[in-house]
Amino acid sequence: MELKKDISEKSLKMCNALALKFAASTANSACLWLCHQPKFPEAANKFKKVK
Repeated sequence: MELKKDISEKSLKMCNALALKFAASTANSACLWLCHQPKFPEAANKFKKVK
């Protein structure tokens, strides 16, 4: 049972790190579509390189 808990904790940490990396990546890029730029969450503005 302990091995299952350890694996789930590691996978959740990996998902968290991946989500943060994805948020930082999208904070510094624009939408590829010409007509639509979706509203970006205010909480993710801290990941922008240029303010």
